[in-house]
Amino acid sequence: MKSAFLKEKFSHYLCFTVTIGPNHLIAEQEYTEQQHQNYELIKSLYNRGMGYRKIAKYLNEQGIETILGDTWKNTQVFSILKKYRVRQARIQNVRLSKHPIEISKFELQWIKDI
Repeated sequence: MKSAFLKEKFSHYLCFTVTIGPNHLIAEQEYTEQQHQNYELIKSLYNRGMGYRKIAKYLNEQGIETILGDTWKNTQVFSILKKYRVRQARIQNVRLSKHPIEISKFELQWIKDI
C-alpha cells in the first residue's frame, strides 16, 4: 500500500535569491558654490584652532548667512564639518565602488503539481 505522499505528483524546482547592490545610493548632486565656500571657510577657521561657537560668531560678524539665510549657530558649524566628512566617505565607499551581483540561498523545493 502506497502512502498518500507517493500518490500525489510533485515537481522539484531550484530556488535561489539574487542580490544586486547598486552604487547609486547617494545623489550625484554636488555642493553649490556657496556651500563649498562656506565649508572651506569653516574648515580653515577650525583648523586654525577656533571652536564651533567662535566660528559661528565670526561668520555672523562677517555677515555671512547660512544657505537658508539664517544666522549661524555652533551646531550648524559642527554639522557642516561632520556632514562633509560623512558625505565624502560615502561617495568613496558607496558611489565609486563596484558592487557585484550575489546569488545565494540555493535550495531544492518540492511543489505539488496542480
